[in-house]
Amino acid sequence: MSKGRRRGAVLGGAALAVVLVTAAAGWACIAGPTLNLSPTVVKPGQAVSVSGFSYNGSLPIVVRLNAFDGPVLGTFQPDGGRFGDPEALSGTVTIPPGTKPGNYVLIATQPNPDGSLAQVPVRALLTVSPDGSTPVVGASVLQPELGRPVGPTIEKSSVGTGSLLLVGLGSAGVAMFLAGLAVLVPGRRRGQPEAAPVATRSR
Repeated sequence: MSKGRRRGAVLGGAALAVVLVTAAAGWACIAGPTLNLSPTVVKPGQAVSVSGFSYNGSLPIVVRLNAFDGPVLGTFQPDGGRFGDPEALSGTVTIPPGTKPGNYVLIATQPNPDGSLAQVPVRALLTVSPDGSTPVVGASVLQPELGRPVGPTIEKSSVGTGSLLLVGLGSAGVAMFLAGLAVLVPGRRRGQPEAAPVATRSR
């Protein structure tokens, strides 16, 4: 490789590195806020710690339950963050005592004075169980209804034995017809006479 090509490759690599570093820094600056919960499985009426960072330091943080217009669980002012600016969330909210067991989301928003959103809303999953314990994997967190049997219910079928027998006979008849047709068609092809050779006159 000539010196000119080497120099061009080095300059190109350096320019690419500058672009990547600049893009990474820009991505770090525009990264959205975060929302963390502790604990993530609670019972109705229990307190939950909320935390996060990358919020707008000049606007309050509103934490709602399960919807953008859901019940307001708490309003917080951002405090000191990673770089000394007020951009962190730290506080405690209480799940309403009447909340039914199930899976919910806590939503953190920062509305402007005119009601528009200044930040992208962030969500965190929260499970409410009857006693605050973690449910078994695959098990429902909802309490079973009284008087309702637990587990799958087997219902009696209204289809009689005679109907099942007729369906079986019909299926067997169709299968026999198709089998006979498969045997008959090749037999007809083999039984066709071969065409006689055409005689040619000799001159």
